[in-house]
Order: sequence, then structure tokens, then C-alpha cells
Amino acid sequence: MTDNNEAKRPVLSLKRKPTPKPAEAEKTPQKPVQVAKKSNKRARKNARHRHNQMLRLIGIFPALLSEEEPKPFKVGILEDMTKYIADNQITFGIGQLKSALARYTSNYRYQKALAAGGYRYDLDGNPCGEITPEQQASAKEKTKAIKAVYNGKG
Repeated sequence: MTDNNEAKRPVLSLKRKPTPKPAEAEKTPQKPVQVAKKSNKRARKNARHRHNQMLRLIGIFPALLSEEEPKPFKVGILEDMTKYIADNQITFGIGQLKSALARYTSNYRYQKALAAGGYRYDLDGNPCGEITPEQQASAKEKTKAIKAVYNGKG
């Protein structure tokens, strides 16, 4: 092509929306973003499924896990559980294990046991390390948050 042809070609540009001035932005009310919610039936089904996974895990490790009186886990318990499950050829996937442990450890009673301090326990229910003051403080904050949500203040 020659330089003449290039000069005749139109140049395209994108038009930008004008940004509102700060005074105008404050005047326009912000609409809340609506999040698509799952149906209650589906949410209950998922919660029941996660609870059943947790109960199954309690059945595998009865010396360590209990719904009524949970014991704080030793640090690194996930690796121990994974090894035990693999060695005993139990069908319990790593995703299911993580989900069940997350549900178990987010429970108010577990956090309350952590906040109380004391020992941490291994798979056989034997003491294995202690809870640090920082971990106790974190657990106390979590119990307060759980109570606030439960009481409708969160």
C-alpha cells in the first residue's frame, strides 16, 4: 500500500462513557445487588448431606470426634486422617474429608473447646500438643461471631 491510501483511511476510536462528577455520584442512590439464592429445599438437602458426611467421619474416628464433646485436633490432623483412610482402603475422598472437617471445626462446640485451652488430640484420642494463647483468642472471637449470628445480630 502507498502512503496515500493510509492517509485516506478513517481512524476509529471508542467513545467512553462520561464519568459522573463526585457530587452527582453521591446524589444517585446505589441499588443493592441481589444475589440469587438457592431454594430452601436444596439448601436443606445440601446441609443434610454435609452433616451426614460429618457423621460418617465421626464413625471412622470415634476416639477423636464427637458431636457432644469435641476435642481440639492436633495440628496436621488432615494428613493423618488421609493416610489412615488410604491405609484402610476406606472410600472417603479428600474433598469430602476437607468438607466434613470444615463443618466439624466451624461448630460452636468445637470452637468453645478450643477457646477453653488445654491439649490437642491425635487420631487415637491421645494428647498431642497444647493450644496456644493466640489460638484460644481466635477461637473466642469465633464463638462470639457464631453466637451473634445465631442470635440474629450478625
